[in-house]
Amino acid sequence: MQKPEILETLRDAQLAHQAGDFVNALKFYEYFFDYALDHDPYALYGVRLSYCLDGWAKLAETFPAAHNRLKDKQVQSLENYFSDNDPEKFHDYYCISKLINETELALQAFYQLHKQQPKDSTKLAKYVWDDLVQAEKWHICSDLLPQPQQKLDEYFAIYDEAQQLKSADAEFDNAQFDQHLVETLLDGISNTVDVLRYNDRGDEILQLQRQFNQALEMRNDATLSKAAHAKASFLFTGH
Repeated sequence: MQKPEILETLRDAQLAHQAGDFVNALKFYEYFFDYALDHDPYALYGVRLSYCLDGWAKLAETFPAAHNRLKDKQVQSLENYFSDNDPEKFHDYYCISKLINETELALQAFYQLHKQQPKDSTKLAKYVWDDLVQAEKWHICSDLLPQPQQKLDEYFAIYDEAQQLKSADAEFDNAQFDQHLVETLLDGISNTVDVLRYNDRGDEILQLQRQFNQALEMRNDATLSKAAHAKASFLFTGH
């Protein structure tokens, strides 16, 4: 299925939802979730786990069948992870868990994995990272951050990929979407710095700051540069 066609399926889901056609809305949301990555595993990765699941979760608030199917998908995703050890399946599980207010349950599943299979849990770190920081699990976060520079590269890679959505679909080419991307990037970097600070890894913060400044210089992005400079006074210093 070509990318424009699969995006049309998501639009159909949203339109059906708005029109009160809940049965077809559910069908379209689930179809998009199941097949969005067939054409390109990366192009619609974020859309699948954000716009699609967000819409599906809102539908579930008023349509019990949608909640039941979302719950089924949650259980299936975790089973798929244990069967083939694919980190992306755990990501599916975690995103769905958050949307149906079962974040703590998903975190408990991660804690068990970290305790029993620490090497495998490292591959899942990026999916649970923000919630671990929010829960102030500083020691676990430090275990999952052997190379902060790589973490920063991942944040910028996600940012760059999301920027490409604007050329794929005009719906994403707006100031609100840009602002969301910038805030997500800077918040992620701020969390990484906090982990280093609370684990007495100050020297690595200085290295990360230099790397961040180089990454900014490589991008001709006025929105990002403006926001970064506004936040610079406390992004790396904590003031």
